[in-house]
Amino acid sequence: MPETTIEEMFAEFEAAARDTFRPPGVPETQRRVRDRRRRRRGLLAGLAALLLTGSAGGYAVAGRGDRSTPSPAPTVSPTGKITERKVALPGVPGRLAEVRFTGAADGWALFDTCERRDLAAQVCRRTVGRTTDGGVSWRRTAPLPAANGAAHLLPVDNATLTVAVGGRYLVTGDGGDSWTSHPVSAPPEAIWRSAAAEGGQHLGCPAAQEGTRPTATCAELKVVLLDGTPLAHQPPVTLQPGGDATFLPGSDGRYWLTATEGDRLRVLTSDYAGGPWRELPAVPAGRRIDVSPDGREVWLVRTDRPNGAWRLVGDRWQPGPPLPDDTHEVAAAGDGVLVVTSTYGGVGFVADGRYLDIPELRANPDDRASVAVLPDDTIEIRSGETQFLGAGRGINRHWIRYS
Repeated sequence: MPETTIEEMFAEFEAAARDTFRPPGVPETQRRVRDRRRRRRGLLAGLAALLLTGSAGGYAVAGRGDRSTPSPAPTVSPTGKITERKVALPGVPGRLAEVRFTGAADGWALFDTCERRDLAAQVCRRTVGRTTDGGVSWRRTAPLPAANGAAHLLPVDNATLTVAVGGRYLVTGDGGDSWTSHPVSAPPEAIWRSAAAEGGQHLGCPAAQEGTRPTATCAELKVVLLDGTPLAHQPPVTLQPGGDATFLPGSDGRYWLTATEGDRLRVLTSDYAGGPWRELPAVPAGRRIDVSPDGREVWLVRTDRPNGAWRLVGDRWQPGPPLPDDTHEVAAAGDGVLVVTSTYGGVGFVADGRYLDIPELRANPDDRASVAVLPDDTIEIRSGETQFLGAGRGINRHWIRYS
């Protein structure tokens, strides 16, 4: 599932749209957006924050004066040729505002005539483009319904996309041939599918009764189907809206859930796509978990100092390889490889106990890069207006820069 970019999308959307409309909990969310961008993998924490209430607290990033030489010492990793691809729709007015991929081949682009910092975004012309060949070519979708306000893309797959704009969700489920419009108070299924397991299981509000739609707000979150039906087995923890709960469905059929209680991160797992839940031993230093696209590798990571990584072996956490001192974000790429971005724009791999730097992907030091691993193992690096995709396995990648 495209879990790797959801929280960042919602964090950016919350920040950009705050002067346009205020769904429940946005004032609290504003205070914590910075931390959300560091903790991109809390999928439903971000979703619940937008639709339900606020989210978890943040922390201050060390200043440049605190920067030290990364440890372990970096080794340069050859990347080969980087392909440059222009995202363009001939005859479409406005700038390229956003690009989102759901895999190496499939992606969406938003073109916008609004000023970049115009949060009210009145009387703008917006056009969505779609690619199914990795950005070699793009085609224009049907015209978007008119809506004012800051806009962001929330993709599900190559056929389904939500454009969150102002106080509405504009949704296509047929590759952009048609659009429907929904108020933010009644989010469409596509929103939940953005962060759901293949069968629709996600963390959300249960329906009040069978046959009714789930509500956008509730007193306690459950693991539910798209129609709001709770699963028979629920995690043995109270999940309140605005808390720090994160639900991650693994592609191997296991579900993962984390919940923060004070300074303690509780990690629970359910086998067999919704079987009974069990709690794993606690690691006091752990901050969040990350699951590889194939679902086989589960990592517990901490990026604030002192950082660290622990890999799940059986039902026990074992210390993993050291992370660079200036680590900003971490994503599990499978085969024991972690993709790491730095606080100062760097990108590299942690593999076989070494940090392998990729200097060709280094961005502006003022732009902290986010990292995600898409369901087809493609690595996505986003830094400011620069975006890279890395197709392949492990550290062997063919990189494409999109602009």
